[in-house]
Amino acid sequence: MPPGGGDDSGGPRGAVEADYRRLATLLREIAEKKFHVPPEDAEALVNDVFIAYLLRTDSVRNPEKWLVGAICHASRGYWRREVRTEPLPRDLPEHADPASLDCEDRLVAKLTVALALSHLRERCRRVLRLYYLDGYSIAELAKHLNTTPGYAAQVLHECRRRLRQIYRRLAREKTR
Repeated sequence: MPPGGGDDSGGPRGAVEADYRRLATLLREIAEKKFHVPPEDAEALVNDVFIAYLLRTDSVRNPEKWLVGAICHASRGYWRREVRTEPLPRDLPEHADPASLDCEDRLVAKLTVALALSHLRERCRRVLRLYYLDGYSIAELAKHLNTTPGYAAQVLHECRRRLRQIYRRLAREKTR
């Protein structure tokens, strides 16, 4: 008996091993010649198909037909995935990271928001922090402020309005 507990003549593992020896080359050729899958990727597809087959041996009635259909399906899936990817340009080091292009502007905006927050009263800073950073709902904010949800929403609205006013004033001063 070979290691692993199964033998070549019986059981699902033995049947899968026999089918692999008999059909793996055919399946690779189908992937490579019919679907033009590169050889190293075709080998991986065949292995994936046999793993799927091993998991379903009890329900597969005609292994050869199932395996041929599975490699065709896997090859089509391979090209669907490959079409969505595009190779990186050869001159990649010369390209700038789009996220870094407006880095200075984002930094200035963050600093301006921080400065604007420092100009608010402590209560408004706390309300905005609880709502935006800590994720409090209006109802939770109302409990924290010991008031009604309607009044908490009004306080939040007023704090946002004040922050916008201060931010706009600071932004205007920045451009002068």
